[in-house]
Amino acid sequence: MKHTFIKGFAAGNAVILLGLAATALGVKAKIINPSKQKEAKIELGRKRAARKRIAP
Repeated sequence: MKHTFIKGFAAGNAVILLGLAATALGVKAKIINPSKQKEAKIELGRKRAARKRIAP
């Protein structure tokens, strides 16, 4: 009886930790990475615009 409780407790904790890790990776892929890519595009546009202002 005691061993089944320990196994169930350990399995439950493992599932919760895996769920949290999957959530964190999903948030990173859907929210954080696209915003960084958008910032990089904006910065690239600023650099291009600055070059056009300087060029004759």
